[in-house]
Amino acid sequence: LEFWADKTPEQDFLVYADRNLRFTYRAFNERVDLLAKGLLAIGVKRNSHVGIWAQNVPDWNTIMFAAAKIGAVTVTVNTNYKQSELDYLAENADLHTLFLSEGTFDSDYVQMSYTMVPELKEQQRGRLDAKRFPFLKNVAYIGPEKHRGMFNIPELLLLGKSISDEVYAKAKSGLSAQDVINM
Repeated sequence: LEFWADKTPEQDFLVYADRNLRFTYRAFNERVDLLAKGLLAIGVKRNSHVGIWAQNVPDWNTIMFAAAKIGAVTVTVNTNYKQSELDYLAENADLHTLFLSEGTFDSDYVQMSYTMVPELKEQQRGRLDAKRFPFLKNVAYIGPEKHRGMFNIPELLLLGKSISDEVYAKAKSGLSAQDVINM
């Protein structure tokens, strides 16, 4: 991504024609960098497991690239999972941060998350202490809507502005194209 953002900055990288949304390589890379810094701001670091539970939405790619840029591992969550399957995955994948969208026609991901982690409704964002999921520290909603106990994408992008380029460069140092970025 960085190579092509440098070589062909104005070429389209990502196009969602149905949403009238286009990102050039440069614009997408800048968004990814800002979200990667936002992830650092909420405690995601190298080898942290970042779950993505969403349909085909533009920020799915942003999250995956942002996690990879800081050495975190993306954990893809099946969009058809029911409550017990989600619970099982969260218990066994040691998720640090879970990103989710609104859900599908028969599954409300926000409500399922509250069922899985009732502490979300009581605890401050970024300070999650879930008894059942000791690794889980954050839940984030993919979109601008606000939900109790969850960050949203605009907030994470804003938090990213508080992380210096030096801190970001240090987080990126030592990464290899051979590192695991998805499971």
